[in-house]
Amino acid sequence: MSKDTFIGIQIGAISFVDEGVEPVLDLLQEKAGVNALCISALSWSIGNAGRATHGFPDHGVQEPDNLQGGAFFQPHPDYYAATFHRQFAAPDPLYKGFDALADVVPAARARGMKVYPYYCETSSSGIRPLWQPGFQHFLDRDHWGRVATRPSLLNPHYCTWWRCVIEDWLQNHDLQGLLWGVERQSPLMDLFRGDSTTGFDEYFQAEARARGIDVGRALEGYRRIDHFLRGVRQGERPRDGVFIALLRHLLHYPEVLMWEKLWLDAHQGFYHELAGVVKFFNPRHELGLGIWQVINTYNPYLRAQYDPADFAEYADWLKPVLYHTPAGARFVEFAAQWQRSVLADATPDGAYNALATVLGLQDVIAPREQGAQAGFKAEYVRRWTQDLIAATGGRCKVYPGIGVGVGHEGESKPITPQEVKEAVHAAFDGGAHGVLISRNYSEAELRNVAAVGEALHELGLL
Repeated sequence: MSKDTFIGIQIGAISFVDEGVEPVLDLLQEKAGVNALCISALSWSIGNAGRATHGFPDHGVQEPDNLQGGAFFQPHPDYYAATFHRQFAAPDPLYKGFDALADVVPAARARGMKVYPYYCETSSSGIRPLWQPGFQHFLDRDHWGRVATRPSLLNPHYCTWWRCVIEDWLQNHDLQGLLWGVERQSPLMDLFRGDSTTGFDEYFQAEARARGIDVGRALEGYRRIDHFLRGVRQGERPRDGVFIALLRHLLHYPEVLMWEKLWLDAHQGFYHELAGVVKFFNPRHELGLGIWQVINTYNPYLRAQYDPADFAEYADWLKPVLYHTPAGARFVEFAAQWQRSVLADATPDGAYNALATVLGLQDVIAPREQGAQAGFKAEYVRRWTQDLIAATGGRCKVYPGIGVGVGHEGESKPITPQEVKEAVHAAFDGGAHGVLISRNYSEAELRNVAAVGEALHELGLL
């Protein structure tokens, strides 16, 4: 394989515990030519660190692991003097005596594999790592003033803790950098999907005042929009229509959009800080960013928020989530979610087709009723890869995320080896510098992992 072709895989500690370090590394190299591991060394997400959630594949242990999560590595106490949060090792009995970095990195590096710890700060508001002493002090507040379930990225204590974790990782293990998953969305988008919000704790409010934003007016605006959209979901329809009424709320409360920009700046500032910390310990260390499919594909507002040209200023490589097989079901679900709120003036087909048109998806999707079982065409992978490379001006490498086993609740098209091969070909046709096998090895059928290797052989890269 060309040394410049990155063939990575996302993997959790559970796979090494269940199947053994050396056997897993043998399999990944032999079947798919993997030369980079992205290990969920710290996670509370079952999807990123646990066993499969939607049926078990043909390897590993065939039962739920009931993940509690936390650190699957042994934190070195000397690196946490600056933070109160020092007890966060995963309490799961399955991991007793196992260290996902100390026990895996040397074996991987002996094989010439790069290793990156992978952390995905998921959008889920349901993650509640309550067993951890002190974690609640990182938590944000919502627009009603309630303590939220997700940390605040303006909370200096949370930022300090992450600096400690990254220093521990990079100073004590032979790592090539860090992969960070970008999956948060702004409070207005949380309201659109009927979820709890973040971005209103004392640190956000202080930043708002420093910018001259009226905090009371902003909170009132978010609360009015929340009440309005709740009514829409219950069948209420304003005289002028839902979309116009929403615009009226935003016009009367411009502080909401000012707060949205504040939120975006805070999150991008956090990613910039990560990049600087990673480079501080070694300029050759790499920061990879995993870009959520909702950001890069489904949501026009988030597409506007996250300009890929900004990523190129501080990221070394990007992993756009381009899981084209479950994308059909995911987009159907997203369109239905918006049709129940901000696009309630439209029919289900009208909302689905309008979003597809705005997002440029018309020729890679099926009609709404067949969308979940059809998935997206592989052309989607090629085009989105090509567009991301163009948008970043070639200043950072692009490793498309190829879905080989990612699950989806409800109706969804099964992933087949042929579809995996088509996605790999499409990625390289779009100019990819490599691929990242996703979402998690623990949920992938081995035939789909092997299909990556077969496609690479066909391309002359293995």
